[in-house]
Amino acid sequence: MKEVSSIVLHYETLEEQCQKLKRLSLTKLAKNLQDASWLAISNPALSLQKSLLVLEDILYEIYQLEMHAEPKIKNVRMLLNNRSFVAQIHPRRIYLLMNLVHKMTSHTSNEIVEAKAAKIVLDYLSDIVEWFMKRYDRSFRSPSMSAHTAEVLSIVDNNILQHEQSTEAYKHAANWFESAAQNGDASAQYNLGALYNHGRGVKKNYALAKMWYERAAAQNDANALYSLGVLFHLGQGVVQDYMEAAHHYQLAADLGNADAQYNLGVLYNQGRGMSQNFHEAAKWYTLAANQGNTSAQNNLGFLYHNGTGVKESYEEAIVYFEMAALAGDASAQYNLGYMYLKGRGISQNLEEAAKWFHMAALQDHVNAEFQLAMLYNTGQGILKDHIEALKWFKLAAHKGHLNAQYCLGLLYEKEQDIVSAEKWLLLAAEKGHISAGFELGRIYVYQLQQPDKALSYFKAAAEKGYADAQYELGLLLTSGAGVVVNYPEAVKWWRAATDQSHIQAEYQLGLLYEQGLGVTMDLEEARRCYRLAAIQGHAGAQYQLGNLFDKGKGVKQDYTEAAKWIEQAVAQGHIKAQYQLAQMHSHGQGVPKDFSKAAQLYRLAANQGHQKAQFQLGMLYKKGHGVAQDYQEATKWLRQSLEDIK
Repeated sequence: MKEVSSIVLHYETLEEQCQKLKRLSLTKLAKNLQDASWLAISNPALSLQKSLLVLEDILYEIYQLEMHAEPKIKNVRMLLNNRSFVAQIHPRRIYLLMNLVHKMTSHTSNEIVEAKAAKIVLDYLSDIVEWFMKRYDRSFRSPSMSAHTAEVLSIVDNNILQHEQSTEAYKHAANWFESAAQNGDASAQYNLGALYNHGRGVKKNYALAKMWYERAAAQNDANALYSLGVLFHLGQGVVQDYMEAAHHYQLAADLGNADAQYNLGVLYNQGRGMSQNFHEAAKWYTLAANQGNTSAQNNLGFLYHNGTGVKESYEEAIVYFEMAALAGDASAQYNLGYMYLKGRGISQNLEEAAKWFHMAALQDHVNAEFQLAMLYNTGQGILKDHIEALKWFKLAAHKGHLNAQYCLGLLYEKEQDIVSAEKWLLLAAEKGHISAGFELGRIYVYQLQQPDKALSYFKAAAEKGYADAQYELGLLLTSGAGVVVNYPEAVKWWRAATDQSHIQAEYQLGLLYEQGLGVTMDLEEARRCYRLAAIQGHAGAQYQLGNLFDKGKGVKQDYTEAAKWIEQAVAQGHIKAQYQLAQMHSHGQGVPKDFSKAAQLYRLAANQGHQKAQFQLGMLYKKGHGVAQDYQEATKWLRQSLEDIK
């Protein structure tokens, strides 16, 4: 098995980076990085604080370089809220790290967790420091570059539209590209097409975008070929045509364009514009993955996980999930967390699962938010925290995650906040969440006393084969509370539930057969139903079965068999069974005649309001049978029985 290595600290790399920072005269930054590295094991909490200081220092230096001014406040969050600044450096990984450090610093509760957090942070920090040094060093190596040229080169970057540039910057770029494009420069033609495609610096115009893409594509510009594929893929300015999209993706992919290789893999995977071919999908995903395309890495992980187009291998799936996850891909982080959660291809590790779900959740990955909420709710792999669970459930629920809405409804119901519970369960139920609909029905019946509203939800769940809903629907149809009584319909649903071995439904069906409600009276069938439920521990069924033998209903009277079942019901606190067994001890039917035992059983039932038990207990005290004769106690219980009658 190929082991998935955990994140390790590259102390030598960090030490080299510290030396380079010193050579760049960034002594303070180097000192903080060195401290963060050295303290990761001995004092992880302090290491995390030092890592945060490194981030502050890097952002402060980059801000001065890019914005040509000093920030008013040296604070990570404040700096990253400056949209103009963020657009210049596109610090997605820095933003992720900032959140991770902040979260780990705020919520870590033991040295083991803090040590892991410190290692993760340092691993990311190493990449960021490397990026920063190249950016910093490059800025000072090109002092003669004009501001205009620097601006243009910044926008010419292949990821031009991933950065939020100013409107003026885009206009300047458009003018520059126009001039170069007219002179036949393929890169300028492509970039001009991109600006028209997205309406940056020029009015959005798919026709002009396509024209410039085609001119660049005629010169074998891979980016232009890829972009033409996207137009046909999405139907932007052209009739949607997957075959044409695939044609252009193929040309770009053959030229080594990773995005085209990935998209071509997607078309093969989905069978759009070509016959579905998982082997081809895997081939193109692999080529793109090897170039660092995280979406391809993630999708390739899926193929290995499912054994689609490649030999099934959870171990290989983890390799690709981890590859993309470490690069910051939220979907891959979620998938890696899920593998740890389920123990697929690797030993189950709920702490690792929580860590990766957390990182994906910080990027608004809705499934990760839900899974993280579940872990907080149960305290698995992370300290149990009701408030955190509620927070993440809400975030996922507001994005339409049905299971999150359902769980949120259950949490509110548990807290007796029925209004909020109804709101979230209703949202999930209206989108077809069966369990939410069932729970909503129970709230209408047992909490809000609106059984008529429950009928449609119980029926929808019952029709989907939900046994508990079939049972509750039967109860509703026989209760007469807000719903027309319909015994035949109740029989139908209880039979459906008994097909799934639903004990309570088996018992209720026995009652209908015994009384002839909705079916022809059939005491033998009633006895069969009671027995099936009784042997599985249903107290009511045990009592009813014993009662049939006691009364000789549909079977030869047998007090011994009756006593056997009634005693089992008594052991579960069944009130009627307590009274019935007391009667049997009073008369010596199936059990030894024993007034003392009878008195004990009468008292158990009497204390729970059983009128006949109260009367019989009073008579025992009056006669002194099984208890010391006591007229005062006798009077008390006899009066109590009369009050209960009233």
